[in-house]
Amino acid sequence: MNLSILKGIFAAMEQGVVFIDDRNRIVYCNPTAEKIRNFRSEDVLHQSILDFHPPASHSKVIGIIEDLRAGRVTGHHRMNIQMREGKFYDNTYSAVCGPGNKYLGVIVVSQEVTQRKKAEDELRETLKKLQIANDELKRLNQMKDNFFSNVSHELKTPMISVMGYTGMILKEKAGALTEKQKQFLEISYKNLQKLDKNINQLLDLVDLRIRKESWIFRPVDLLKVIEFSRSTVEPIAQEHQIAVKVRLPPETVMVPGVEEKLHQVFDNLLMNAIKYNREGGMITVDFRQDSEFVLVHISDTGVGISPQSLQEIFTRHFQGDAKPLMDFKGLGIGLSLVQEIVQLHGGKIHLESEPGEGTTFTVMLPKSG
Repeated sequence: MNLSILKGIFAAMEQGVVFIDDRNRIVYCNPTAEKIRNFRSEDVLHQSILDFHPPASHSKVIGIIEDLRAGRVTGHHRMNIQMREGKFYDNTYSAVCGPGNKYLGVIVVSQEVTQRKKAEDELRETLKKLQIANDELKRLNQMKDNFFSNVSHELKTPMISVMGYTGMILKEKAGALTEKQKQFLEISYKNLQKLDKNINQLLDLVDLRIRKESWIFRPVDLLKVIEFSRSTVEPIAQEHQIAVKVRLPPETVMVPGVEEKLHQVFDNLLMNAIKYNREGGMITVDFRQDSEFVLVHISDTGVGISPQSLQEIFTRHFQGDAKPLMDFKGLGIGLSLVQEIVQLHGGKIHLESEPGEGTTFTVMLPKSG
């Protein structure tokens, strides 16, 4: 190629081009390089490349050149450097070899990357701030959990005593009661039970986060769990003339899990089926299984769930629009607990509902191998 054409190509380039010979001297630079480095070609020819770099970068520049000369680095070697007037340039160093692979020098191509460097610095600073904010959120979350746990336990301790003594008085262990006294105490005792349940749920929320890694999974007879939950809610169902029909297989079905947590799952789901049922309604518990999974369907003839509420039903503290029977309104954490417990058992929970047509919850759990 004609030398004048080659010079014309280099002169037209937006990138600065500098050629350094085998003694690290500048022997060529194009007009863009002159502008970037703020010098004229005739003033710098045959001068060391180090004269045009900040002293702090000399060892790095020499290291790059020597690596290219010795063949320790092949291809390109890049280095970002601040040249002048606060502008950053991306310098790409490449070895130039002649016949017989003889080392002739290094060509340096410079391109301004000030905006990119600024964006990278801003991103690093933003990430640093986000990390600090994330650490602070973790600290605050831990403080919240500790407070949550401490307050719940402090409430739980006197609650046990109050319920115990109230129960003894109701049984007339401290003397006979009038019908009016018994009526008032029964109302109080029921509200104490409700408060005790709410405190237990608060404790469970903390327990799921703090102790779930220490759960010990053992084979659990799922049919016994479901039957026990049914017997637990049966008196409440009878109070509202709600029939509970459980159709279970005759053979034992074992799942790996924590028995007390599985009790909570089905206690919550059956209580939910009562809360949002109708007086004189029905709850049906069906059971399906294959070689790997067991599916428990809990269906009710209740008020159903609106499409809007379906999207948020498992959200912690969510309270739907449906009006529960009597005063069953809780904290809105039962179903979020159910979902967390099922997922921690390697299972899934699915929900189907139509307003006015009832609701079906399906719990899928892996079977013991």
